[in-house]
Amino acid sequence: MHEPARLSTDKIKQNLRTKTIGQEIIILDRTASTMDIAKKMLKEGVPEGTTIFAEEQIRGRGRSGREWSCKKGKGLLLTTVLRPVIQPEKSYLLMVFTAVAIVKTIRDIFNLPVEIDWPNDIVINKKKLGGIIVETQIHTGKPRDYIVGIGINVNLQKHELPAHIDQPATSLTIEKETFIDRTSFARALLQNLDSWYLIFKDERCEYIVEKWQEFCVNIGKKINVYYKKKNFAGIFLGIANNGDLILLLDNGHKKKFKVEHTVIENQKV
Repeated sequence: MHEPARLSTDKIKQNLRTKTIGQEIIILDRTASTMDIAKKMLKEGVPEGTTIFAEEQIRGRGRSGREWSCKKGKGLLLTTVLRPVIQPEKSYLLMVFTAVAIVKTIRDIFNLPVEIDWPNDIVINKKKLGGIIVETQIHTGKPRDYIVGIGINVNLQKHELPAHIDQPATSLTIEKETFIDRTSFARALLQNLDSWYLIFKDERCEYIVEKWQEFCVNIGKKINVYYKKKNFAGIFLGIANNGDLILLLDNGHKKKFKVEHTVIENQKV
């Protein structure tokens, strides 16, 4: 049985060649939430790309305020500070390029069939492996700051998986049936996040959305869409270039939904 080795800034930075993300790395043993720490650090003017890892979070959170928990030393829990100059309506792409980078990293390193459960859950065979949260920090008279939080189950055993979430969970070690070196994984993830952030800053938005669509497990499936207190049922046709979800309604009409205001549920077959 492997004891979880603590993450080390020096070891993660070894051979790390990033332009922005991971230039500054902070590792905390225990915190309420790396997102909250990032917010405090923003007020102190930390450089863009500063990335905060935690071995344990006691109040981790995901999209729509859901709780995210992971046993100490068994996951990758991190938040990165970003300051892109973008229109607010394009901020959803921060979540998207992050999801794409995570999928690419896991597919390339571990050769696992990881996918995106729209819009931002990372899944393998319908079991949740990780998730992403993006929050905007607005300052009067200044550009917006964004903090991007990531949680991935790495070395959790089956009996350590959270039992109270809304879908089955898994971890990299369960899927690969071997112990995972979190340091190597963290380094590769930061490298890919940085590469995709450069693609994002190059305004290659359609390419990012194309990859999002390629990795999205829900396309072609029957789903329920909850949008502004209304419910729509149909088939998930795809994702438009502007990020809208395209739904083929049961009456044959197509309808688009903005990602920021939309929640979906996969229909049970």
